[in-house]
Amino acid sequence: MSKKTAFRKQVMPDSKIKEILGTVPNEKGFHFVTSTGGFTGEIATSLDSFAQKLQVIIAGSIGFHFSRKDFQNWIRDVIKDEELAEVIDRIKEDQSNEDLRKEIAKTIQTRLTELRKPSST
Repeated sequence: MSKKTAFRKQVMPDSKIKEILGTVPNEKGFHFVTSTGGFTGEIATSLDSFAQKLQVIIAGSIGFHFSRKDFQNWIRDVIKDEELAEVIDRIKEDQSNEDLRKEIAKTIQTRLTELRKPSST
């Protein structure tokens, strides 16, 4: 695996970290579908719950959303993590849905770990 999951080393205000790690209302949550209108019943309302749902959602839903850039858009526009959205956007689409699942989940876990590290100030 390449370094594409590496995040830029930058100082982020605690308020921004809190926003990214926060929870959004259900209506702003990520609604997993299998195709247009095929709701799976799964909604993620935080980056944590998104990472958990990725582990159990049917693989077809992952391919569907990734090809439409739904994950990136939700992370950028709702969760407010531009950098994570950019890193996910660089993941190659020409792989199986299961491989996409693993790579996206690993990328999100890496980001969550990084955001939870105590600042060295």
